[in-house]
Amino acid sequence: MKSVITRGITGVFFIVFVVWAIMYNPISLWALLAIITGVSLYEFYKILFKGEFTTLQYLMHISAGIYLTTILWLEATMVMEASESRAVTYAPYLLYIMIVFITELYAKHEEPFTYAAKSLAGHLYIALPVGLLSFIAFGGLSILSIYMPVMLLALLVIIWVYDTGAFVTGMTFGKHRLFERISPKKSWEGFWGGVAFALLAAWGIYSILENYGINSMELYKWLGFALVVVVSATMGDLTESLLKRTYGVKDSGKILPGHGGMMDRFDSVFMAAPAAYIYLSLVL
Repeated sequence: MKSVITRGITGVFFIVFVVWAIMYNPISLWALLAIITGVSLYEFYKILFKGEFTTLQYLMHISAGIYLTTILWLEATMVMEASESRAVTYAPYLLYIMIVFITELYAKHEEPFTYAAKSLAGHLYIALPVGLLSFIAFGGLSILSIYMPVMLLALLVIIWVYDTGAFVTGMTFGKHRLFERISPKKSWEGFWGGVAFALLAAWGIYSILENYGINSMELYKWLGFALVVVVSATMGDLTESLLKRTYGVKDSGKILPGHGGMMDRFDSVFMAAPAAYIYLSLVL
């Protein structure tokens, strides 16, 4: 009972903080994305390298990941319009990539390219997708750069509703395993139940935005958005399950009492973000 209460309290505070950070202003959004990237990368490297990283290595790779997320945030805000400023801004990250490989010339690891690849994988898996959330929050998907946090909030709401719907229907009706080799508890019944809840959430968001006259998509596009999000979110969840199963860990961390680590909370987003970005780029 105590664990359920702890999980509930943590969940409420977590959702309130995330919603506030998204809705307040672009700077608070950047701070939220930087926190997600930084903490998730720490958990990612801790799992993959199992204590091999020094404090300096953690700082270097995590700082570079946050920098990549920040670059994408700057791109979305269209702060970097001049090619000269863009070249200067990207230079530190490009140097970082060079340093990762050059360092392996002297580190004497048994598998130097595997070591370097693991270091950079965190940026592709976490920092890049988290950075793409900025484009969903801004009009960077179109010609004008306008802060539209409602789109990003809609993506997260759809994921949260899908997760809740999938859990409830899966616990109630689940019999056929969705991907037993990787995640034995997930069922097809839970998946389709979650999809139904997500579509209802998309319809609800559409109706609310229509009522306030700030809607940017037709209903069928919102339903398509929900489908893209839930399918990719499921793949993201399964991908993290595969990572944890491969390296023999239960949770990515303990930063969120009752919920595990930051990766455990945003694993769905790591796949949903690029999928949503592509979808919205095509339909808007």
